Amino acid sequence: MMSVGKLGIPDRILLKPGRLNDDEMVIMRTHAQIGHDLLHGSHSRLLQMGAEIALHHHEKFDGSGYPNGLRGEDIALSGRIVAVADVFDALTSARPYKPAWPLDRACQLLRDESGRHFDPRCVDAFFSVWDQVLDIRNQFQDDEDTPPMVELSVLKPA
Repeated sequence: MMSVGKLGIPDRILLKPGRLNDDEMVIMRTHAQIGHDLLHGSHSRLLQMGAEIALHHHEKFDGSGYPNGLRGEDIALSGRIVAVADVFDALTSARPYKPAWPLDRACQLLRDESGRHFDPRCVDAFFSVWDQVLDIRNQFQDDEDTPPMVELSVLKPA
């Protein structure tokens, strides 16, 4: 899953093979607001929801997330739903900075973080359709030969 706001993040940060330092993390965290700003003015209800998701998908149920430190139901439901899917996808996919986690480890993290990072109802809903989650994951899984992230500089105007 690629956040539209990451279009505004320099490749040197997006594609960095190791951990981000504090300054890089500050820049990376701006992607939520950038994504919202790119989409929010649309007349399309779908793109308006995309703006809402972009802004809220890194908020945490306990209020410790970003960009606004929202808590519980102050976070848009769409953002709470996507947070579960986004973290699951991130954990179970290889990234330049980490290998993919095994499914059982990723599932355990979702359960452990239910009520803290994630809305418990969203975690329960995710696991209630587990067979469908696996089908979707298998259908859209990256090929072994496909890099996990596209070089975005080819998409940016010079």
